Amino acid sequence: MQPIDQQTDLFGPTMGRVVARAPAASDVLPAFPPAGIWPRWFARSFDLWWQTALVAFVLGQLLCLVSPLFLRWLETPFGWKLFGLACMPGGLLLDAALQALAGNTPGKALLGLRVLMADGRAPRFSELLGRNMALWRSGLACGLPLVSLVTMARQGLRLRKGLQASYDANDFLVCAGGSSRLARGLFGIAFAGLFAAILALDAVDRQDSREASAMLEAPPYAWTNPATGRTVRVAPQWRVEARTGPDGAPQHLFTQHSGHAAVLFAHEQTGGRALRQDAQVLADRLSDRFELADSYFAEFRGRRSWVGRGLDKKGLARVQLRIVEVDGKAWRVLAMQSPPAAYTDDLVGELSGALWDTVTPAPVPAPALARHGQ
Repeated sequence: MQPIDQQTDLFGPTMGRVVARAPAASDVLPAFPPAGIWPRWFARSFDLWWQTALVAFVLGQLLCLVSPLFLRWLETPFGWKLFGLACMPGGLLLDAALQALAGNTPGKALLGLRVLMADGRAPRFSELLGRNMALWRSGLACGLPLVSLVTMARQGLRLRKGLQASYDANDFLVCAGGSSRLARGLFGIAFAGLFAAILALDAVDRQDSREASAMLEAPPYAWTNPATGRTVRVAPQWRVEARTGPDGAPQHLFTQHSGHAAVLFAHEQTGGRALRQDAQVLADRLSDRFELADSYFAEFRGRRSWVGRGLDKKGLARVQLRIVEVDGKAWRVLAMQSPPAAYTDDLVGELSGALWDTVTPAPVPAPALARHGQ
């Protein structure tokens, strides 16, 4: 017969052996002192700012290349701000990935902070991502500016009372380790520089929004072709600059306000050359900057014209060139559009038509001629 302390079957399956349990947060806290409220706030703010800005910049560049609607939305007064808020979860995803791969993030590393599991081990990526998403909801209020002040204050009060933040619960510990004066000094410089950059970019965005709103509300302005004396109306989105070409001939450069399109309007004397020769001379002159994929001759407003299409060699800008001979002069319109070209198609088409109106007006339809003669 076994001694009474060995007869575990009388007391159930767990009475005779020690049951292992995961250490509670209180068991680990003495070995890993908890981080203070302000170091946590500064580290989190610094990391969230640069991570969200990086995600917004990369994602914004990609979307601007493919979506005209997204590009137009960014030009609205609050477009960039709303897009930045929408990119915050992406910044928190980057935060979790960086901490899982490198062991820490720059803000927390410079201030000597670490995020650990309650048992003292380093959290996995899935655990960090879950914590960050809970932080986004209950700590940052999904980035809503005023509401987030309330939720952050609530989490701060929990920490002051010695409780865990709601997104940490009993699973995570934010611990304080050693941090040198040099590291803290570097963090202070980086934090102040990043904060100043955010304020500067916000001021620039406000100014751009005001200018864009004023420009869109402005009426078209009159532009006169000095060579023909004809005047047309030009949309306020275009800024015009008079310049001199390499051959000394006058040129007029129209630049779209956001820099996504430019139209060069110029002419030169043909010198008795045929249109084909003029086209070849100009194509050779532009070959160091543009790669023309195809070209053809076509009738344009009752005159023979040459058209070349291709791409800018330095990027993905779309290029279209048209040459028309009128009264011994070879007139040309060179349009360059950054992707997505559909964003500026209407503007470029309208401006090109107006510029050609100053040289060779479009034929008036027959019904209009009949009404004019009555």
